[in-house]
Amino acid sequence: MRYSLLSRFRGVLVGSFLGEFLGTGGLYEPVLGNCSLKLPQLKESQSHPGLSGWSEIAACGSESLIRCGRFDLEDWVNRCFAPEQSLQSPKATARSSEVAVAMLPIALFFHEDVVKLRRQVLEAAAIWQHDAQISEGVLAMAYAISLALTEKLDCAGLIPQTIAYLGTSKTPLVQQLEKIQVLWEQGASLEATVTHLYRGFQRPNQLFTPVTDISIALAFYCFLDTPEDFRLCVSRASLSRYQSQMTATLCAALSGAYNSVLGIPVDWRLGANRLGIGIERQQLADKLLALWSGVYSISEQQQQQILSVAAPREIR
Repeated sequence: MRYSLLSRFRGVLVGSFLGEFLGTGGLYEPVLGNCSLKLPQLKESQSHPGLSGWSEIAACGSESLIRCGRFDLEDWVNRCFAPEQSLQSPKATARSSEVAVAMLPIALFFHEDVVKLRRQVLEAAAIWQHDAQISEGVLAMAYAISLALTEKLDCAGLIPQTIAYLGTSKTPLVQQLEKIQVLWEQGASLEATVTHLYRGFQRPNQLFTPVTDISIALAFYCFLDTPEDFRLCVSRASLSRYQSQMTATLCAALSGAYNSVLGIPVDWRLGANRLGIGIERQQLADKLLALWSGVYSISEQQQQQILSVAAPREIR
């Protein structure tokens, strides 16, 4: 195994925060060899700097899974949409990319069984989206993450495998992904890719419906273009100029699953830890993995320090 599953879980949750932070206007500067994160202006409804309501729903959803030991839709809704949370209304229509961020804990918890993954993702996504075709984007991102977690992700075959998993043809998302595959194989630049997709979005015959966005397709492109370099692919996604926050968040989640938390630059991880969110995300990842692996009662475990993991006889 290239990376431990724990390291990949952490990569998804910590990475998604860093991607969202950069995409929303957070900046980083080298200060004495470390990382000083500049906080974007905080909205009144946000309890954490740089986080959208969708990212906070993902955190609440993780806590619901940990507490219930399974996906419980009623508990998920009650916890995520309590009046004091001030998060996105479950009755509101959402973009696929936004819901895909909220579904990250489900993608982690059910990554090993793609049949159950489909069922649980569609059930949870129906809170906002009642059109299965619109939910394709959510399912596509969850499936791509599951491939990375199980070490079955092949860059050349990622999009064809994802389209085959969706089991649909000529839907807006499938057409976007097919275009991304062609542009990636041709070595098209990010600017050319964004322009090509956006022009399709603007056409009178409406290749893309108003409730469909291209953030998920762009996240796939940015990841595929530099799959081994977390810093580069996320930085480019944050500069995509089209819903940069969601594009960078999803690109970072996928790259984090593929490269693990070890692939995230150390200075970025230290910056996230100084804000407290990096440590919170690692703890959520640890508990989700423990629950997935069969630990009897997560709630009864005492909070422990983050463990050091290495090959045999390496730690002294």
